[in-house]
Amino acid sequence: MSKFVALYLRYRTPEGKQSTYRPVLYDAKKRLRPGWCMVSGVAEHHRECTYHLRYKKDGKWLWESVGDDPNHAMTQRSSRSYHEAVNAAIAEKAPATIVAAQEPDMKLSAVSSPGKFRVDEEVKTYLTNCEKLAPRSHQAYRLTLMDLFPQSCKKIYVHQISKQDLQAFDSFLLKRGEEDRTRANRVAHVTTFLRDKEGRRAGPPILGVSITIKYVEAPPEAYTLHDLEGLFRVSCDEDKTLWRFFLGTGFRESEVSVAEYSDLNGDTKSISVTEKVYFDFKPKDCEKRSVPISDDLIAQLRVRKNGSSLIFPKNGRPDGHLLLRLKRAAFNGGLNCGKCVGQENGKAVSCADAPVCEKWILHKFRKNFATDREAKGAKARKIQQWLGHSSLETTLRYLAVTDDTTDEVRDIVNSVHAGL
Repeated sequence: MSKFVALYLRYRTPEGKQSTYRPVLYDAKKRLRPGWCMVSGVAEHHRECTYHLRYKKDGKWLWESVGDDPNHAMTQRSSRSYHEAVNAAIAEKAPATIVAAQEPDMKLSAVSSPGKFRVDEEVKTYLTNCEKLAPRSHQAYRLTLMDLFPQSCKKIYVHQISKQDLQAFDSFLLKRGEEDRTRANRVAHVTTFLRDKEGRRAGPPILGVSITIKYVEAPPEAYTLHDLEGLFRVSCDEDKTLWRFFLGTGFRESEVSVAEYSDLNGDTKSISVTEKVYFDFKPKDCEKRSVPISDDLIAQLRVRKNGSSLIFPKNGRPDGHLLLRLKRAAFNGGLNCGKCVGQENGKAVSCADAPVCEKWILHKFRKNFATDREAKGAKARKIQQWLGHSSLETTLRYLAVTDDTTDEVRDIVNSVHAGL
């Protein structure tokens, strides 16, 4: 029985055939380079691949498939290496020792034992049970727990993680240039994983391990009347309808992308937000809601039916690039501020040269929706219901900042201490 377990990968060739087994590659710190392998002495990268273990048992060489997840593959390789060593030790009536893995200087430091739960295994289980979350939320947890946190914390077992590890993680994120709010979210991901209130992993909850990352949360901004007039002036008719829909419903981007004509109710003059399994969509906080909309918006939507069930489809599917439509409209119309810098094709570019201006974001339409209805007499609780907020506090943040350029505000300011 061999004490060595090797890791290989396979991929589909351009001809559609399965490649032979290729040895994987590691970086300078002996960490697996996902998708990289050696082919005839040359390093190649294959994004789509499967991993396989190679080891000897009872005098026979065996192959064992371990899936397409590189982290899981490494975990299985480590586990298999240890168990092969333990079995060999038992057979020889010798103490089980930690055995060198594929690389001579890459040793296994520990193995799970009763009452101890490995971080890597717990993270994998946790993320599997988090798949019911919104895709963006699941992706954020995955990035934090499988990629970023392991770079700063090398603890083997969950119970070994301490506040100092969270502090080190925060310092790591700070060096990466992450903003305060992003750092706070990343640390919260780890804390939530440790506390495990939802029971998504096998180990016991780890309480009392948390730190606070302070940040200044700017209140949501709304577009001024001047901004909206400029945007509508430079937009095509289809985009104008899209902007009216955002302003008239207060919907989030994901909700607009899956909005269907069947969601409209002509009797109640409203539009609903419901779960749509066929689009893999769930309302945020799993709250269904109905939002009253204007007669004009209902009439405009009915006139433009185009054979698709979706109100704003793209090739018959939900349009996942509504934000880009807004930024392009603003850029092509010369509305960008020309001062901020964004990312395009992985490169930093000025908003004077590309549709990346931070001034133009879809979330501002929700602020307009809230403040406009409050100005017309709608109560905060009702606006909370329409926006789909689980907390009134969140809604009040939308209503906390009003337009200080209105005639009403100017009258108040000019009348104070008049005549002194």
